[in-house]
Amino acid sequence: LALQAKYAMKNAAFLLLSLVVIFPYPIYGQTLNYTLSQDSMVNVHASNKRVYNTVRTAGRPKIDGILDDLCWEQDGVWADGFVQQAPRQAAAPSQQTEIKLLYDDDNLYIAIRCHDNSPEGIRAMLGRRDDWTVGDITGVALDTYHDKQTAFEFNVTAAGQKIDLQHLGAFMWDTNWNAVWDGKAHVSDSLWTVEMRVPFSQLRFSDEPEQAWGMHVWRYISRLGEEDQWKLIPIDAPAMVYIFGELRGIRDIPKKHHFEMMPYAGLQYISQNKGDKLLNFGLDGKAALSSNFTLDYTVFPDFGQVEADPSVLNLAAYEVFFQERRPFFLEGHAILEYAMGSDILFYSRRIGHAPSLLPALTPTQTVTSPSTTDIISALKVTGKSKKGFSLGIINGMTQREYAEVEDAGSRSRYAAEPFSNYFIARAKQDLNKGNTTIGGMFTSVLRKLDAAQFKESLPSEAYTGGFDILHNWKNRKYFVDAKSFFSSISGSSQAITNLQQSPVHLFQRTDAAHLSVDEAATQLSGWGGELSGGKQSGKFRVTGNLSWRSEGLDLNDIGYLREADIITQGLALKYLVNEPKGILRSYQFTLEQRHDWNFGGENTLDLLENTGELRFNNLWALSATLAHAFNKLDTRQLRGGPALRIDPHSLAGIMLSTDATKVLSGGVGLEKLWYDNGIGGATSYQVNFLLNLSRRFTITSNTYYQVQTDNNQFVPASSLNIAGKLERKTLYTTLRAEYFVTPELSLQYYGSPYASVGKFSKIYKVSDPHAKEPAKRYSELVYQNSNQDHQYYRENDPAQTVWEIDHPDFSFQEFRSNFVLRWEYKPGSTFFFVWSHNRSNYDPQFTPSVLESFGDIGDAAGNNALTVKCSYWFSL
Repeated sequence: LALQAKYAMKNAAFLLLSLVVIFPYPIYGQTLNYTLSQDSMVNVHASNKRVYNTVRTAGRPKIDGILDDLCWEQDGVWADGFVQQAPRQAAAPSQQTEIKLLYDDDNLYIAIRCHDNSPEGIRAMLGRRDDWTVGDITGVALDTYHDKQTAFEFNVTAAGQKIDLQHLGAFMWDTNWNAVWDGKAHVSDSLWTVEMRVPFSQLRFSDEPEQAWGMHVWRYISRLGEEDQWKLIPIDAPAMVYIFGELRGIRDIPKKHHFEMMPYAGLQYISQNKGDKLLNFGLDGKAALSSNFTLDYTVFPDFGQVEADPSVLNLAAYEVFFQERRPFFLEGHAILEYAMGSDILFYSRRIGHAPSLLPALTPTQTVTSPSTTDIISALKVTGKSKKGFSLGIINGMTQREYAEVEDAGSRSRYAAEPFSNYFIARAKQDLNKGNTTIGGMFTSVLRKLDAAQFKESLPSEAYTGGFDILHNWKNRKYFVDAKSFFSSISGSSQAITNLQQSPVHLFQRTDAAHLSVDEAATQLSGWGGELSGGKQSGKFRVTGNLSWRSEGLDLNDIGYLREADIITQGLALKYLVNEPKGILRSYQFTLEQRHDWNFGGENTLDLLENTGELRFNNLWALSATLAHAFNKLDTRQLRGGPALRIDPHSLAGIMLSTDATKVLSGGVGLEKLWYDNGIGGATSYQVNFLLNLSRRFTITSNTYYQVQTDNNQFVPASSLNIAGKLERKTLYTTLRAEYFVTPELSLQYYGSPYASVGKFSKIYKVSDPHAKEPAKRYSELVYQNSNQDHQYYRENDPAQTVWEIDHPDFSFQEFRSNFVLRWEYKPGSTFFFVWSHNRSNYDPQFTPSVLESFGDIGDAAGNNALTVKCSYWFSL
């Protein structure tokens, strides 16, 4: 407890400072005069201020989608007047849509009538919650803060599947936000209808006696690819929420202190126990701190139902980035985002990652280690005030973890991960009628290094942060966005030396005069920034950016940084047409330029890229890419050796996809990489399909095959300056099958076999890494002999150095799968049964046929995990 209090005091200082510095200036409403479209009717509809006045109802409707309750007949009014947004903006819709909203002390009730003169064409496909591809959809978005930037959206498909999300500004949204609400649909002879109950406890709004909210109502007709809207939001608009209509009439909602709890219990069996717990208990919850801010908490969370990560065999110097899949970190994550291209200050996968350390083993020893670090507890505060101040905070603690070493029947424990505390805070303030946003972010990672191996390998403290400002003008037609960020990491001299020599930094590079390893340093600091701006609406759009990351910048204790010591300049030109023309429904073309160099002045990338996309009236689509990279120096390829020149190369790709509303749809893609000198390249093939066997049963598959020749592949050796010519083949497929008994009860299967084989046909000594000609850059080595673990090479002169390398060839197979029975037996309460199966094998022997290797997956060692988990949601 004393340690937790110490961490809390350190982190509270920044939180207090952010609340003082970012003063909550008021946001005032504005009358919209939309003039960005070249179509006058689009401008008229977008500028038209539509208002819906709701009324209080005394009778609560039964949420079944049928709309036969008296309140729908007697209370309030039905509103129509929808207009088409796609494919033809401002045109009359092909079908009529009507909406009515009512409320009482606890809930907002929404009814929508979706008329259809071809009811047999209504697509009522069951699917996962938040799946946008399942057919006809209708819904309502509510800007309850009335800040003209953010909103809560509630949608229901024709099959009764729920889709909810949060609008975050511009065209950004968080589909991982899941509220507790009811929504049902019913299909009849000439229309389909939707009925929703949205508790006020799930929304955030002011304490005013009368509410004024922004409101957007929309409908999607799948077979036509048509979207109709109650208040038109033009396709080429730079943002959405500021164009919403208004909802008025909600008065005198009683103030309540809302508190939610969701305890869970889980039982797990693992055939090859890696130290994971077999019996799990935990608690998730939510509390309303005010009408605008919410506290989420979790104690010993369990994520056994989460889908496995895709397989990958990484031969590059860069860390692979995996998407977050855990619900606690997904919901509300967007408010904590601080991104600079692919780099981010908060990468939530760091919390609960696999233990960092494993012991060195003797030939007689084996080790088992947990697959993740247990999270003891985590707290999250998110919200936004009516005056435009938004705040997101996460604090999480992970426990000390041990690996178990077995040697001739005796067992011992090895400390593999220290107790750690993670803190993240993000604050933003809207100004200038919501057109300007200033903000800041701060993170910290504090570790209790109470073992010698911890002190030698891990930093004790890591801090990062940044400040940003975004400004829009001329109805958000133009923008400028500026960000700054910093990092400061402390630890033992050995831990900081390891950090300096990691692939992110590589201070030991022999040809980098601006870099050097300081073996006495106990701190590593760095900074960076990004400036971007341009025109973001209309047919012609342009964006430019300049970003930099200093040599010592490191975000990877809680964020993600691909590489430090880099400066990037980019320019993108786009031409976009969203109006049908001939056989085309819409089309766009983009030309991008990028130039990278480091703080030593070395040119690390020059790139030109063209992309185009055509969408046809029959709902097919065709996309293509053509890119060329000029001569560049790769500072990471030799893992600390000198920068290696990579020859100019080009990339061309094409992808064709069919109408996804059909029983069978899919796509095929081809990508070709080639070098100007004809040495090396790659060809990739992709095939995917979606098969709707019924409205309840779907199968999807994606298969990828690549044949690659890399003439510059790094080879680990006793010397850093060794590369080789790698012939590699990779084949993987992802299969998903989903069967829905009801929208709340489903069976879901995910399976992904993966195989990759590689053989080095040549091994080189890097003689002149900067030479333009490969013959001068590389000297081919002569194979001498090998043993069980290593191969030995020398130059033509037998008196020269002999290089020892690990067997570089490989055959890698992996299979990951999940079978999940999911039953939401009441809103917010879920029962899971999960069978997870994983198997993998790495062999330093080349298998000539990747298909043969693919078939050998069944021979690899496997692990099965069976999990039963039940959660129960209730509110106070």
